[in-house]
Amino acid sequence: MSAQHEDHDPTAPDPALTAYEAVAAEYDTIVEDPYLLRWVTFYRKLIERYGTDGKRLLDAGCGTGRGTLALRDRLGFTVTGCDLSPRMIEAARAKPEAAGTPFVVADLRDMPALGAFDVVTCMGEPLSYLSGGELATAFAGLGRQLADGGVVVFDMTTLGSFRRDYAVTKVTDRDGRFDVWRGGPVPAGPDAVVDVTHDYFARTGDDTWRRVSSRHLYHHHSDATVRRQLAAGGLRLIAAHGVEGRKLTDTPDEDACRKILYVAGKRSE
Repeated sequence: MSAQHEDHDPTAPDPALTAYEAVAAEYDTIVEDPYLLRWVTFYRKLIERYGTDGKRLLDAGCGTGRGTLALRDRLGFTVTGCDLSPRMIEAARAKPEAAGTPFVVADLRDMPALGAFDVVTCMGEPLSYLSGGELATAFAGLGRQLADGGVVVFDMTTLGSFRRDYAVTKVTDRDGRFDVWRGGPVPAGPDAVVDVTHDYFARTGDDTWRRVSSRHLYHHHSDATVRRQLAAGGLRLIAAHGVEGRKLTDTPDEDACRKILYVAGKRSE
């Protein structure tokens, strides 16, 4: 990670990179998202409502490319994916269905010029690994990828969701494969950090198990922080919508909603 920022020590191991390099080879087995197509549907609605007719899309923080390829297939876009982790990018490129789709290594805090895109997406957790101050750098980098009239669409986890779903301990049995999630402390207020350890256990024999462990430092970013850092990054807010269950709402709520989805564009000179 090469971006220089007061909140970022370039000599320190990066928690997000360390976490995803450790699990990349097995990420698609460890992390199953039964709601992926629902998220893609939400993104499609916002892109159709606020975007242009262009069909070039950059998916930033793409991981192993599942969301990127779903966006391609559901929206009919020409897509490019980028992610911090070289091993996650290797896993994306290795998918047979990814043939012909570019996947590149790129840091949200130091984005290279990857092209001129009509839509830039950042789906899921990538921005949650950044501190509040680093968001402005990330937003500026995403904005530099936009073609004229293009939009950035991204989501943020709400404070209510951090309290209910992240700062907890839970064990899930998935057909003899166990996930152990240990998070805390419970955020007392906005813009807090939740420290999560995720252990995945898979049976390798009658009495033996294989453990894959990763640690994640998730930052909550309040609506006020997002709006402030968008402006600092040279972007203008176009819209904000909440996600409640299966619905996309017009009124984001930090407690009731699971996520807030944002649409932003270049600021007029």
